Amino acid sequence: MTFFIIAALVYLSMHLLVWGRMGAQLDLGFGKWSAGLPVVLFMAATPFLAYLIPADWPQPLVRTLWWLVFVWMGILFYLFWLQLLSLVLVIPARVLPAAMTRWYPRGRRQLNVVLFLTAIIVLYGLYAATQWDTPRIELRTPLVAKDTRIVLVSDTHFGVMTRQAWVERLIAFIDDLEPDLVLLAGDQINDHPEWLEPKAAVIARLVPPLGVFGVLGNHEFYVGFQTSRAFHDLAGIRLLRNETLILPDSGIQLIGIDDPTWGHMDRAFMIRQLDQITPELSPDHFQILLTHRPWAWDEKAVPLGIQLMVAGHTHGGQIYPFHKFVASQYRYLAGHFQQNHSHLIVTTGAGTWGPPLRVGARPEVVVIDLIRDEEH
Repeated sequence: MTFFIIAALVYLSMHLLVWGRMGAQLDLGFGKWSAGLPVVLFMAATPFLAYLIPADWPQPLVRTLWWLVFVWMGILFYLFWLQLLSLVLVIPARVLPAAMTRWYPRGRRQLNVVLFLTAIIVLYGLYAATQWDTPRIELRTPLVAKDTRIVLVSDTHFGVMTRQAWVERLIAFIDDLEPDLVLLAGDQINDHPEWLEPKAAVIARLVPPLGVFGVLGNHEFYVGFQTSRAFHDLAGIRLLRNETLILPDSGIQLIGIDDPTWGHMDRAFMIRQLDQITPELSPDHFQILLTHRPWAWDEKAVPLGIQLMVAGHTHGGQIYPFHKFVASQYRYLAGHFQQNHSHLIVTTGAGTWGPPLRVGARPEVVVIDLIRDEEH
């Protein structure tokens, strides 16, 4: 609850700063500016109101409303930063000689520049969110029975905003990579599970030789465990819940850990789960630890000698400069990391959460090739 209260206050403050700057740039005066406050308050409340829309409303209407709400969130985010920059630049514009600041836009012209830049960034972000990068990582090991291709996908956030065509394209994209094994690192679903059956049917078309496996992310718990499990069953995704599994005739052992969501928002939960399953770890197999958050790698996975840990959750920050805040919370924001013989891969994810934008953190589907090599 504390998180939502803080988020609401921050979102309201962003609206007030943007509207305050617009009032100054348009020279509205206090009366006209105050008259706009009810609209500002309503706009600040829309993300929370969106979750209160009854489930029996028509799906196309709900999808449209959600898109309007969360695209506005992206617009507001960049309006806020650009208006904050315009406010900071007022100081040198007032202090320096007029001849040196003649280039600096003021008033309505300044607002037009802010609106133009925001439009360019948001349009780019909407486009970038649909274009998956494909990082390729090759690991050599004598433990696998043969060369094995793993495709790692995370943070698809299927929900009412997810178009069926997007799901079809994503699954075709994964299938074209010819995976032997597909791993889903949590937050497969986001909202409105009652409308996700057609999407689950598309995912069920994925039939790699070694299967499709996933773990629960925080959003699966927000939606509800039983509901989330039903979706994964329909989609043909085998959930790994604080357990290990040896894939027959592959030389691979999978380890899956639940996200530490309710009441366990720390690394200690994951460390305890790994402690409990340590006796089950097989040194004769290539071990892959599948988690949602990139936690407990330094503390536990590396000391245990787990060869590969894969995770998501961070979205790589998703929209610049929000990645600065995410990086302050997660040491491993995105990419491939190595300590001794242990590897960590943190994916930026395939989807979006909140604003359907990607700026400075392209979505991705990661290819990991395990190459059988007797010399390693």
